[in-house]
Amino acid sequence: MLLVGSKPLANGRGRAFALAASVLLAAAMVYAQNTSAPCCDETAAVAPTDPGSAAPGASDVASPAKAELMAASTPSAAWDFQFALPAGITPEQGLQVKTIWVARAISVLFPEITTIGGARQDPLKWHPNGLAIDVMIPNYHSEAGIELGNQIAGLALANAERWGVLHVIWRQGFYPGIGAPSWTENYGNETANHFDHVHIATNGGGYPTGKETYFIGSMNPAPSN
Repeated sequence: MLLVGSKPLANGRGRAFALAASVLLAAAMVYAQNTSAPCCDETAAVAPTDPGSAAPGASDVASPAKAELMAASTPSAAWDFQFALPAGITPEQGLQVKTIWVARAISVLFPEITTIGGARQDPLKWHPNGLAIDVMIPNYHSEAGIELGNQIAGLALANAERWGVLHVIWRQGFYPGIGAPSWTENYGNETANHFDHVHIATNGGGYPTGKETYFIGSMNPAPSN
């Protein structure tokens, strides 16, 4: 177990912490076997044998039928950090506590990520109700960008029970927290098909009171004084 003082590290990203985190993440990540799979959508999923056509502007991405999905039933990461996660780059207004928990963990563990979208208007319930975040992946067409997205999606799936993750959507793959993954149809552009971001939805856990303390492996909703 890595012990870190309760005082947040500079920007939540100290060099020693990042090194230790990278070692622990190596055991927790779930990687796609073929990083050429197209993106995903959060509505009607289709069978892997019916991938649909490639999204416009994504001709360099192979058909999802030719790629393997990440395993959806992954063991929870057996680690914790004994310091409170600081608020990260995600606008937390309107988010529920488990969504905030995931967002803060990603902000600390993945300093490459500079933008995470939160609550917003949408026809589906996830974002308006504070149940989902969109983790924007830099250079998402590159091998490094795809690998980074795989790592973030894998981390969320590995901790699905712990963080209340209901589903992850990445590169046209729909990954339930529990259950078999599937492909989605083509929704016509890279953002709708989740080429450029990892969508993570949680079961919420209610809106924050301001007294919550978030750790990697646990959350105290109302710490005693």
